[in-house]
Amino acid sequence: MELRAVVIGTGEAGEGHTNALRKSGVDVVAMCGRTPEPARAMATKLGIEDVRFDWQQALNEIRPDIVSLATPGRPHREMAEAAASLGCHIFCDKPLTLSANDACSMLRAVEKAGVKHAYGSSSRYTPATRHMRTLIEDGFIGPIREIESILRIELPPTAPFCWIHDLSLGGGLLNNLFTHIVGQVLYLSCGRITAATGETRCLFGKVPVGDAIHLFSDLFSTSVEINETTQWREADADSGYSVIAQIQGPDSNNISALFHAGSRDPHPAHLSIHGETGSLRMIGSVNPGHGRDIEYCKAGSSEWDHIKVPDNLFDSFRGQDTVQGCWNELFREFVDDIRGQGNTSYPTFYDGWIHTELIDIARNRTGWQEITEPQR
Repeated sequence: MELRAVVIGTGEAGEGHTNALRKSGVDVVAMCGRTPEPARAMATKLGIEDVRFDWQQALNEIRPDIVSLATPGRPHREMAEAAASLGCHIFCDKPLTLSANDACSMLRAVEKAGVKHAYGSSSRYTPATRHMRTLIEDGFIGPIREIESILRIELPPTAPFCWIHDLSLGGGLLNNLFTHIVGQVLYLSCGRITAATGETRCLFGKVPVGDAIHLFSDLFSTSVEINETTQWREADADSGYSVIAQIQGPDSNNISALFHAGSRDPHPAHLSIHGETGSLRMIGSVNPGHGRDIEYCKAGSSEWDHIKVPDNLFDSFRGQDTVQGCWNELFREFVDDIRGQGNTSYPTFYDGWIHTELIDIARNRTGWQEITEPQR
């Protein structure tokens, strides 16, 4: 089946989506951007001739089979509902959108339209995460009882103000990294979140204004030269959070999960799964699971042993970084499902809605709140 796609967003996510779609045999016929110079530069790099700056006109004229949303979160609802109304299958990067109400509306729109929908919580596809799931399913640590996620990320102190600092644009750690970790936790536990509580912290303070950042990775290597003419903006996006969730496991076992992040947290980033007979953990500089090792500690011991991730799990990742490899795997399952050739276990807008519910609970500081099924 020949499939055509339009990618909206011309940053690193747009590049990653394009590469993953092409690897799955999809023809990316156009890219839509907002700022001409970087948009045309990315399209040229990818060999895409059709560059648009009006995504609505592009969708109406091209009527693609797939629309891939690779922008920050604020316009996702409008874009997804427009694409669904045209009968397009939709891939939406995280965050799904900026509120649980909007996420519920997006879920209703794609289900009403009968289109396939995928959500970009892609870190569950890392080889380490997949192998950890196999170990858990094989009973290596017994039934899961507790889960702990510690995230540590620190931007340069003089990094320029951009969308990551602005909550209204979809910035913050909850939208952009917590969404990956929750996806890993639900994949590993095969569970369902039933209730949660939490709070957020904004540790950015005032941020210097500098040249516009178009590629997210540039944020970690770009600094503003501070002098008497430097302008400053107040950041309002969360750079720290603490979320506690209750998860019901596949055997109706109760699991307590803690998610904690802060730029000043001295602990290494890790994701730990504690079972009755032992614990497994992945350690990473920012996003655990992107390495080649898992650690195991037997119950009652304090010694951690390394478990090597099988080499064959890296076969589809060779020649590319882990982020791109995860996108490739997610898009492969999504496109196979569109073609009627694969399973439907990839993350969907339903998963994105759950993540957005958790984010709302933490940001609103509403205390313990049950998570019930969305109204369709």
